[in-house]
Amino acid sequence: MRLMTLPILKQADGSKPFTIRTDASSYALGAVLLQGNGPDEHVIEYASRLMIPSERNYSTTEREAFAEVWALEKFRGYVENQQIFLASDHQPLK
Repeated sequence: MRLMTLPILKQADGSKPFTIRTDASSYALGAVLLQGNGPDEHVIEYASRLMIPSERNYSTTEREAFAEVWALEKFRGYVENQQIFLASDHQPLK
C-alpha cells in the first residue's frame, strides 16, 4: 500500500488556464503554480520565501494578499496574458 505519491513537475501548456495557490504564515510565503482540474491537476512550479522583519509586521490579511501579489510576480513568465485563477485559504480574500 502506498501512503503518498511524489509530485511530478510537468511542462506548462500555454493553451490551458493556470491556477495559483498561495499561503502565508507569520514568517514565510508559499505558492504553487498548477494546471488542469481535479485528478488531471498537475504542478508546474513551487515557490517559497522567508519574509523580511518589516513584512512580518503585516496583518494576516495583508500577508495573504502579499503572497498573491508575490506569486503573480514570481510566475509572471508563465501567466502573463493567460487566464489564471487565484486560490487562497484566507476567507476575506475569497
